[in-house]
Amino acid sequence: MAIGFDQVVKWLVTYSKLGGKRPIDTDYETMYPPGVLREYWLVVDNKTTNGDGIDNPYGKVFNQTYPGPWIKACWGDLIRVHVTNKLRYNGTTVHWHGIRQNGTMEMDGVNGVTQCPIAPNDTFTCEFRALQYGSSWYHSHYSLQYADGLAGPITIFGPSSGHYDEAKDPILITDWNHRSAFQEWERELRGIPTRPEMNSILMNGVGNFAGKTGSEGLLCDAYSTNRAKKYLLRIINTSVDTTFLFGIDNHYFEVMSSDFVPIYPYTVDHILVGIGQRYHVVLHAKPRNDTKFPASDNGNYWIRTVAADGCKGFEDGNEPDERQGILRYEPVSTEVPQTWRDNWTKDCTDEKYENLQPMLPWSIPPVKLDERDRSKDLELGIEKVKDGPHAGDKFSWWAFGERPLWLDFSKPTITLLEETKEWPDDYVIVPAENRDGRVYLVITAPSLDRIGTNKTFKSLAHPLHLHGHDFALLSQGTNSSQINDPNNPVTLKFDNPPRRDVALIPAGGYLIVAFKADNPGSWLFHCHIAWHASSGTILTALRRVTDVRAGS
Repeated sequence: MAIGFDQVVKWLVTYSKLGGKRPIDTDYETMYPPGVLREYWLVVDNKTTNGDGIDNPYGKVFNQTYPGPWIKACWGDLIRVHVTNKLRYNGTTVHWHGIRQNGTMEMDGVNGVTQCPIAPNDTFTCEFRALQYGSSWYHSHYSLQYADGLAGPITIFGPSSGHYDEAKDPILITDWNHRSAFQEWERELRGIPTRPEMNSILMNGVGNFAGKTGSEGLLCDAYSTNRAKKYLLRIINTSVDTTFLFGIDNHYFEVMSSDFVPIYPYTVDHILVGIGQRYHVVLHAKPRNDTKFPASDNGNYWIRTVAADGCKGFEDGNEPDERQGILRYEPVSTEVPQTWRDNWTKDCTDEKYENLQPMLPWSIPPVKLDERDRSKDLELGIEKVKDGPHAGDKFSWWAFGERPLWLDFSKPTITLLEETKEWPDDYVIVPAENRDGRVYLVITAPSLDRIGTNKTFKSLAHPLHLHGHDFALLSQGTNSSQINDPNNPVTLKFDNPPRRDVALIPAGGYLIVAFKADNPGSWLFHCHIAWHASSGTILTALRRVTDVRAGS
């Protein structure tokens, strides 16, 4: 069936007449349109990739393309995807990033948690309801496979918090390596030199390196526009290790959503996009023309993807400056833009906290930090594990709390829910049986490199992603010592705080989040720097296990 929005619009109009609400005000957490079945087939295979002019013989792709095919559905649709593994040696899975999987935990696509890996020459069918709307990506959750090419876009069409005339295809931005991610990961484990290094920046799978250009496209992607129109851009960061700034010379755009959460629009000239984060922005094709930024003589403007300082995987002094595309106004010109960007602040941070105001409000029950359950306080660090199957001083493992997560792929957590009362330490469990309340987490990142009793602490920023839920961002700051400072207390926002499924904890900073314990199952909360996640910077959040056992 062709993708259209007609059935969603019809349902929304009817619902709006009944409830007196605008479509964007519909409570998507409790209601959704009566959708149709959307069916797709994905084949995972080995392929030599060439994103920037350098062959990578270790590539892994969906349907012989990188990025993978664009999966499209409408809000309320039932999505069915048949995944066949044709890899020569390894299993695989597909995770639907940001999709809550409410009631379908077993479709979250995490080997060792919700399923066993899909074995070579086997097929696994994923089926879930599109209960949210917006853009995201799907990717392998089998260790580091997505870094080798197993990633693609997914869009669920639904209401928008602002008007636009035309929507463009998703823009996937990523860092890229010429070797297998598994080879680079060994550098992380051994500390050689201190972290893996990426080589270039790709936009929709294409970039350039040392004067060479990827085999799948041009040096710079060109986007043609008509003046005075408004264009929806879907920006998705599918990186391994890099936060990006995205903007277009001489242009402003309105930000309409963060991750899968529609927000009140705000205007910027560039946006910060952390690993796993997504933004819908509306570009008004009306370039600035003033003393500081005069209009381009040839009608062409640079589209820029720039790595943020302090959260990028490129070697200092040898990193690519930026990845560029071209915005062309009709009639189309073939000339190179002569424009320049504003003096962007390239700090490693998120979009401004106060700008991300959800259209559908949440009210969070207030808590006091000095009365919190400190067992749910988490500090990020690197550990030399002393016991278990990954013990010894040979490798370093990133960890929340006391130890890194270590799963048995042949015994997924979902299969142990029936009988397990006490969990092994390696599963890093945070239980929550509260049906109607919230779970609160306080996460800190060390401000200085230091040696602790059991861990080494490194001052780094981390993009943290929660499966199965959106979380409310109660507070986010750069000084972790403020958490326990009675003279300078942290202010928590309980009335309609920002919410999303990925947020950045700054180096030396803190992140305080709350989420509803309303989705039964076993869910990961992890750093989305791929090296860190594969090294164990993950905890397992158990939600309403009694309901899972009862089959509700």
